[in-house]
Amino acid sequence: MAPTIGITTYHAHADWRGWPEEGVLLPWTYVTAIRANGGRPVLLPPGGDAAEADATVAVLDGVVIAGGGDIDPAIYGAARHPRTEVTAPDRDAWELALAEAAIRMNVPMLGICRGMQVVNVACGGTLHQHVPDLVGHEGHSGAPAGFGVHKVRVTSGRTVSGILPGGEYFEVPTHHHQAVNMLGDGLAAVAWADDGIIEAIEATTPHDFIVGVQWHPEQGEDYRLFRALVAAADIHYSERAVVPVPYLAST
Repeated sequence: MAPTIGITTYHAHADWRGWPEEGVLLPWTYVTAIRANGGRPVLLPPGGDAAEADATVAVLDGVVIAGGGDIDPAIYGAARHPRTEVTAPDRDAWELALAEAAIRMNVPMLGICRGMQVVNVACGGTLHQHVPDLVGHEGHSGAPAGFGVHKVRVTSGRTVSGILPGGEYFEVPTHHHQAVNMLGDGLAAVAWADDGIIEAIEATTPHDFIVGVQWHPEQGEDYRLFRALVAAADIHYSERAVVPVPYLAST
């Protein structure tokens, strides 16, 4: 069996051939990236509580916290910036609960763009709410409805440096206007843009695959982060498979 990877999703209004309806949405590139590297993707719609998040993560082998809109800054104790758009309180609560459960249960997790920010906030960190205020340019934002490209460099750490080239700048697909500010507990910054923005974080605990990247690897051709996630999830699946399911053990 392939390891099961849960991917968080958008709760949004959609038009189904002229039929407007609420939907659970996710760019197909996430599904492709997991399947192409040996994982079995399942979608995790927002709206669940902490108990549901715990029960969900308990039967997964890996978690992807996907990209999306801004997190409500009240969650990390900040006033709202004029450019911050708070649109998904149900998703904020759900993804934070999933991230906390994955960390607590040692389930491999990859946070992408907003997902990296969720991981950081779940660990008690904070965010810069509008990157252009810090760097004086829009290079991280990309096109209004598309992705741009900029360079990042892996400079330290253990997990990400074992997956991606260290020491040299390489190009990544990008679309974000927020970024990690104060790091959460148990996290380290391991990659940076040339303007000083943190571009990747990872858990400082040995053997834990908790990784966040500020760019969008699912939009490029470099699947090494997904391959590494699925490999870590496969180990988790092997370990989980030898633990008896309670109702089966009692029969």
